[in-house]
Amino acid sequence: MLKQFLGFAAVGVTGAGVNFIIYNFLLRLFESLSILGKHNYIFALLISFSLSILWCFVFSRRFVFNSVDESSVPWYRALLRMYLSYAFTGILFNVFMSVLWVDVLGVPKPLVSLVNDTLAAPVNFLLIKFWSFGKK
Repeated sequence: MLKQFLGFAAVGVTGAGVNFIIYNFLLRLFESLSILGKHNYIFALLISFSLSILWCFVFSRRFVFNSVDESSVPWYRALLRMYLSYAFTGILFNVFMSVLWVDVLGVPKPLVSLVNDTLAAPVNFLLIKFWSFGKK
């Protein structure tokens, strides 16, 4: 399980990078267009996070959990479960914590996604390993 966690962490780091790049691109885009108001970072976060989950799914399925054989959960069910796992630990957690970091504690918006991803990683690993990519 340690090998899988390290693989999951490696995929997670690349996913966090994808998330960070897309988040900051959208944040700058929304701010330059003056759209979505003062909470534009939440919209940027939701979009970038959703795309980074798809990124992580592809690499986790193939290289971390080797979940492409006949005994595996079908890809569409595993993807749905992965989104649900991240909806629980990622999206709800991310939005709540982002508001806390930015509006309450004054953390700079560009750092929010990296802090949140780091805190949610261990719970996500367990949910994804045993529920999303578990055997049929």
